[in-house]
Amino acid sequence: MKFGKEQTSAITHVNGPMMVIAGPGSGKTTVITHRVKYLIENEDVSPTEILVITFTKAAANEMESRFKYITKGQNYNVRFGTFHSVFFWIIKTAYNLNNSVVISENEKKELLLNIIKSKNIDIERYGNRDDVLNNILSQISILKSDMINADDYYSHDLPEDLFRMIYRELDREMVRRRKIDFDDMMVMCYRLLVERADILKSCQNLFKYILVDEFQDSCRLQYEILKLLGGYADNVFVVGDDDQSVYSFRGARPEIMQSFKNDYKNTEIVRLETNFRCDRKITEAAKRVIDVNKKRFVKNLVAKSTDDGVVDIFRIKNENEEYENVIHQIRAHYSQGIAYENQAVLYRTNSQPRRLAYRLDKLNIPYTLSDSLPNIFEHYVIKGILDYIRFAMGDNSREIFLHIMNKPTRYISRNMLIEDKVDLEKLLSRAGTKDYLYDNIYSLIKDLELLKKMRPAAAVNYICKGIGYEEFLKKHCEENNLDFDDLMDVIDEFSYMIKDCESNVAMFEMINEYAESLERNKDHVKKNGVKLMTMHSSKGLEFDCVYLLDAVETVCPYKKAKSDWEIEEERRMFYVAMTRARHFLYIYVPRELSGKKKEMSRFLNVPK
Repeated sequence: MKFGKEQTSAITHVNGPMMVIAGPGSGKTTVITHRVKYLIENEDVSPTEILVITFTKAAANEMESRFKYITKGQNYNVRFGTFHSVFFWIIKTAYNLNNSVVISENEKKELLLNIIKSKNIDIERYGNRDDVLNNILSQISILKSDMINADDYYSHDLPEDLFRMIYRELDREMVRRRKIDFDDMMVMCYRLLVERADILKSCQNLFKYILVDEFQDSCRLQYEILKLLGGYADNVFVVGDDDQSVYSFRGARPEIMQSFKNDYKNTEIVRLETNFRCDRKITEAAKRVIDVNKKRFVKNLVAKSTDDGVVDIFRIKNENEEYENVIHQIRAHYSQGIAYENQAVLYRTNSQPRRLAYRLDKLNIPYTLSDSLPNIFEHYVIKGILDYIRFAMGDNSREIFLHIMNKPTRYISRNMLIEDKVDLEKLLSRAGTKDYLYDNIYSLIKDLELLKKMRPAAAVNYICKGIGYEEFLKKHCEENNLDFDDLMDVIDEFSYMIKDCESNVAMFEMINEYAESLERNKDHVKKNGVKLMTMHSSKGLEFDCVYLLDAVETVCPYKKAKSDWEIEEERRMFYVAMTRARHFLYIYVPRELSGKKKEMSRFLNVPK
């Protein structure tokens, strides 16, 4: 195999620290596997002294497979593993643990839910239950991986005291059950290596050459452990691209790459700047986007391909036109010989492809989903609206009424609901001498009578504006530190989806059909077909054709990104998505989404 000058320099590097800055499609896996081969076969390094660390088990298996292929099946006993598997191996050996101590994510979530229930915390005050649970667990993970004391951490989902109480309760319960998670593996390994000089020295003697892939995804704690393991020899060889660091929500810190050259004074830096994946126009367009970022290693990316490739930006009316165009392009490329599985639709958030997947399903175009699609009709805010409409249509069950009776606050107490079926006239008679309560129930009766006569879209607007549901949500968000705009975006999308429904019956039929479609979508997780995935999920993959949805402000960059640091990460994410394309890159810029005007993403407003 013929290597370029930079690749050769990295492969033949032996002693001392080195950082390889590897742009997209630059052959970093080739460099890592061939360097391991070179160390063993040319420098007489023992295979057992080499440790190769990746971030996922799949990547470790792929790396090991590639290594075995280039060494023609030689039984070199090199250790390939993830950060977590290496750390667990160390603490497992030191503390005589076994795999039974590791808690599964589902088990941990169930444990968290039990703690919340035992403390009588109404978790749905802060959003959808599953979303809140996932956010709590994600923040606990960041707290540990960033080595932050719980007293110094401020939650963005829960009141600070509540978050800290939940964190400590979960920690106590994990200790009581003798369970650890992946973050605990890191914490325990770090403490062990700091406190036990003998074990640290044994690890340093065992792994004299350490190679790390996807270094830009490292968290602070992983980096601190890596520095300990690297030890006196400093034979640490890291490969990464700060421009592809997009996992801050998991604790990844791209600035660690900048720290590396300061912490390791004699670091050699090699840049792999030839893109073997993307055609020329795609490479150049992506470079123009990422060059705007300031806090990064500067790279002069060039395409190896002599083909121009295609970069098309479609300025279109709305998402309906967007989906029509995407489907047209998918079919056209399929007819030209590009398999469905070599085409990918990428998007910023998991809710974006809901209606596109629905259309693909109707047209029998095969597709796969990297993540299950959330059902907008199951969102707690939408369920509140639908319960108003259900009650107006005649479903007067106590359960339904409980969901709406104090949204907005009407001061109706549960003990007024004696029967299983709610009779509002009887409820009115139970108001007694409380004139304000009588007036509130009377107004509700009149509002429900009006709702009966309205089309669904008008009913939604009346519930929000006329009845006061929107004002209730605003106050709810202020009290619980939630984003009101997020909830209004959900309502806007819901309103847009039902705007053509002539009746409530037709709306509920559509909702049921949509739920059935989502159920069928579960079958699309492992099938072959067009790949539908978030930009995050696409990292490390490549396709002949890539379709980027909704390149508009508030989506790319996402509306919650405010600081310069956050905008830079959003730009990196967009860059990652662009560089998944080999030959065809289509970027869509709708002028409207869910009936709201949108502006073209700033990421596309770059000088040529």
